[in-house]
Amino acid sequence: MESKEKTIIVAWDFSNVAEYALQHAIRFAQKIESRVVLLNIVDDDKEIENVSNQLNIVVEDALKKYNFKPDYLVKEGSIFTTIKEVANELDALFVFMGTHGIKGLQKITGSWALKVIEGSKMPFIVVQRPPKDEHFENIVCPIDYKKEDKQKVVWAVYLNKYFKSKISLLVQKSNDSNLKKQIHSNVVFIKSVLDQNKIEYETIEAEDKKDFSDQVIDYAEKINANAILITTSRKLDIADYMFGATEQKIIANKPCISVITVFPREGKLQGFN
Repeated sequence: MESKEKTIIVAWDFSNVAEYALQHAIRFAQKIESRVVLLNIVDDDKEIENVSNQLNIVVEDALKKYNFKPDYLVKEGSIFTTIKEVANELDALFVFMGTHGIKGLQKITGSWALKVIEGSKMPFIVVQRPPKDEHFENIVCPIDYKKEDKQKVVWAVYLNKYFKSKISLLVQKSNDSNLKKQIHSNVVFIKSVLDQNKIEYETIEAEDKKDFSDQVIDYAEKINANAILITTSRKLDIADYMFGATEQKIIANKPCISVITVFPREGKLQGFN
């Protein structure tokens, strides 16, 4: 449900990719008439005053460069839990976060971005580069066999409301009869919701000889998509982090396409007022 005062959070750590996330968030906020809150997480509350002073400078700089003045908030805690907690407290619509992809030690320990996102009630939009001229007009929505995959269509409808987004449904191919039935069920449901909301879309069937996540990235790059809309798994284990869950591969995609991640909720699928 939309809050009365729309809020977008930017996970802020003074890095270049955090600046990219802020740029994306400002474009988004101007379109949906929302405020933007820079959220910095510190290890010790003794750091809060110093970081707040630095953020005052960042806010004034943003006003000069982008003609948009964000708010800011500094919290003691862990990036893996506190970002989601604050987003819940503020009833945020989205969290924008920058990432360098999977590099160095993260190839072994897993994607930090995926760990931050896991369990979130609101979508994270993960970026790796500054925005170009896009406004989420062209979104790739991969469809696989997971039942919770249906839930991302709610956000496709929401994005279309503001950006008139065209949705490209890339459908996973499987030779397994049970998986085929679930994939078909997901496709039928998502198409019906898009049809009801008169949203333009096209359907493309993936190949069965290539990793599905690779096909999603390749197709998104081919059509110059502005974003990829995915549903993250309910539970990720150490194998996912070490060897690469599908979500992790898409989030860290080499073409640096923005990724909108939706964590599935329990219960009945809900829309927006």
